Amino acid sequence: MGKKILDSKALYVVLSIILTVAIWCYVTSTDGTPRNETISNVPVTFSGLDILEDRNLMIVNKELTTNIGVRATPAVLARLSRGALQANVNVSNISEAGSHTLNYTVDLPSDVSPSQVQFVSGVSGNVVTFEVARFLRREVPLKGVFQGKAADGYLAGTEDDFLFSPSTVWVSGRAELVNQVAEARVTITEEELTAPVSDEFRFELIGASGDVLELDVACDVETVYVNFPVWAMAEIPFKVNLTAGGGLDVDDVDCLLSADSIMVAGSQDEVTALIKEGAINLATIDLGSVRDGDELTFPVPLADELKNLSGLTDIRVTIIFKKQVVSQTFAATRIQYIHNPEGWNVDIVTKEVPVEIRGSQELMEELTAENIRIVADLQNITPTPGQQIVPVNVRLDSEGSNAEIGAMNSNYSIVITLTQS
Repeated sequence: MGKKILDSKALYVVLSIILTVAIWCYVTSTDGTPRNETISNVPVTFSGLDILEDRNLMIVNKELTTNIGVRATPAVLARLSRGALQANVNVSNISEAGSHTLNYTVDLPSDVSPSQVQFVSGVSGNVVTFEVARFLRREVPLKGVFQGKAADGYLAGTEDDFLFSPSTVWVSGRAELVNQVAEARVTITEEELTAPVSDEFRFELIGASGDVLELDVACDVETVYVNFPVWAMAEIPFKVNLTAGGGLDVDDVDCLLSADSIMVAGSQDEVTALIKEGAINLATIDLGSVRDGDELTFPVPLADELKNLSGLTDIRVTIIFKKQVVSQTFAATRIQYIHNPEGWNVDIVTKEVPVEIRGSQELMEELTAENIRIVADLQNITPTPGQQIVPVNVRLDSEGSNAEIGAMNSNYSIVITLTQS
């Protein structure tokens, strides 16, 4: 039975017909008769854009597509439909803004030759219509806004304290859009800050009214580096150092300050170091140089790195004596020198120095001019022939310490004459 089927002529005729039809379908589907087809959504590219930008013009709707009618064999049409087709428009001859309609040329894929394709014009021809607008590239300032919060004991900076890198943003695009931009704004919203903010941030474009703008424009950067200060704060007391003199010890005087402390801000390390010091020293006062009720003014010595939140620049110090003292001026005639320069003769010209001495009543009653010595130390002078003014020290050969009795100040001097030996 099987052998009869295989020997049947009718079966071979049917198979021959099926094979012929299959071959014909294959041939006509690959290299067969050309046919017309429309390829949709072909991207439009533009050449000559650099020339357009030199004229301060730009294409508004760059993301254009078009439909292209072609006539080609099925095999070629299959290659054209893979998305490699492009329509190119040369815009180098455009010189003004507005709507423009120009012919395009078609860029074929590398595996398709122009001889294999015939372009079929549509109803409106092989053209595309697009908008050209005035182009503008403009620099706008960067501004910062702090909407966060510093932690307790810390102080955040102001808008003037923002630092940006880069310091400006270049905005480019349609002139009427770019001109709406007044500034680029960075907003910091972090809370409980205890350290300066240093990081990359995105920004928003802001209009003249302060509103955020959503514009189809380009910026030269997407983020900027921001530095924003957050300072540690502390209240630091003032102090005045006293040295005994003029018949007064440090416990014999009260110092009344016009302000007891100052509020400062700075980096954590700077403020911590100042807290460890315990106080800001305004001055060192020699009690032999002041009188009861004297008012002395001293500048507040703050490092440049610290911020003076209290605004105090000078502190007034009033001296109040708690001990009764008296003063008297003596004509001291015991004048001498020490450390005579080698190779030089010294002659003391000054014969008498009026010296004011202060101390307790009983010690002052025992003091005479004979107890006062005026001593000039010549160790550090530069010897030259002739007369010189040299400072002197006042020494007392009497009972009592420097805190109980002493000269009122140290600004005494004498005149000497030097001659070479």
